[in-house]
Parts: sequence; structure tokens; C-alpha cells
Amino acid sequence: MKKHLLALSLLTVTFFTAKSQSIQIIDTASMSVAQPSYTISVDADSSNAVLFWVKNTTSASINIQLKSYVIYNPGGELLSYCIGTQCHSAGQPANVNTPIPASGTLTSNGLLLDFTDFAGQGYAQAMYTLFNPLHTNDSASVTITYKITNTTGIKQNAANYSVSNIAPNPASSNVSLSYDLKSSNQPATVKIYNMLGTLVKTTPLETYSNNTKIDISALEEGMYFYSVTVGTKVVKTSRLVVAR
Repeated sequence: MKKHLLALSLLTVTFFTAKSQSIQIIDTASMSVAQPSYTISVDADSSNAVLFWVKNTTSASINIQLKSYVIYNPGGELLSYCIGTQCHSAGQPANVNTPIPASGTLTSNGLLLDFTDFAGQGYAQAMYTLFNPLHTNDSASVTITYKITNTTGIKQNAANYSVSNIAPNPASSNVSLSYDLKSSNQPATVKIYNMLGTLVKTTPLETYSNNTKIDISALEEGMYFYSVTVGTKVVKTSRLVVAR
């Protein structure tokens, strides 16, 4: 199986490594062109969200699509992504065009990569390739390896909690979240952040188990991510798209 996955990875890289004429993936930490691969350490039972910008280097508008490949994920971790306003599980293509204007850059609606650990050990790996559907050799790729730092296999308190995804998503004015915190005696909140990492809304969860509604009508259109926190522990992180 590992040989098969390695062969798939090499074939995919070979197919998409032609010189990119128009697409650049930008590392928002260094504000430079992204490296071909990154290794990110994630605590067991935790989540990670990383944003890349996508730049059109030409003087003409282009449309882009995305292919994603799960190279290794034996623990069944949650791997997902958003590009523009499209969000999918890794392995599913974003085959609807996302436009980028001439010399423009997708920033808040760029390439957002989500990871949530369930296995408590090991690692997972996925590759994301952005390409121009009119010229498939015009592409740019990034491979992310998520290394889970707690390799003891001992699950933490997050396994005792049940938290749904926010719905609807995309949303325009109100969203709902169902949760069961198993009679936790610690304060719990939902925090929404913009793509710059700025906290824009906090909603307390005042009971152990409920379905709560959150008013997002004051948020501007765009991509956000939210975290559900119990005490000091983040038990869920995912993305939210506000569209009107």
C-alpha cells in the first residue's frame, strides 16, 4: 500500500511540475512564494487551519480549479480545504472555476487548509494542486504533512465531546451549532476569527448540551474559521463562509 501511495504521489508531482506561467501559491507567514512542501506539528486531538494566498502573475484574468490528493491518512484524520467559496474534503476536486483578476491575489478567500486529528498518533499527508483548466500544465502545488506530536495514542478530553459543524455553510445571517459537552464544569465558547487571525465574535455556550444560534449578520462577506473551546482546550476548529 505504501508503495502504491508513493507511486501515486510521484506520478501526480510529475504531471503537475511543469513551469507555472500564471499561478503562484503565497505563504502568508513569509509573504513569499510557497515551498513545495511543509511539515506542520499538531497536538493530538487538536485542529489546524493554514491559509495560503493565490496570485495571478499575468496581466489577464484567469480561472483556476483545484485537485487534491490524500497521499497518506491511515488514522482517518479530517482533511479538508476551501478555495474561493468552495469547500470540500481532501480528495474531492474543486472543479468549479474560481476567478482571479489580472495581477490579482486571492487573499481572504485563498487556499484554506483544515486538519483535525482523531487518531492521536502518526501523521497524514495531502497534496493540493491549483491549475488553469484551459492549460493544465499551468499549475502550482503544495504538499502538507501533518505530524501529530503526541504519539502515545492516548486520547484527550475532546473524545468526550460532541460538536456539530456550523450550518448552514455558506451562511448569510444566522448559523446553528449542536453540541454535547458531557456535563463539563468549565466555561465553553464559540469564537469566530477572520483570515488574519483577528477575533471578530465570541458566543458563550451556557449549557452542557444544546443547539445554539449565532448571529453573523454583522460579519462581512468572506472566509472565517471558528473554534469551540472548553476551558483552555480547543475541541473543534473549522471554516465558515459568509456569503450574501
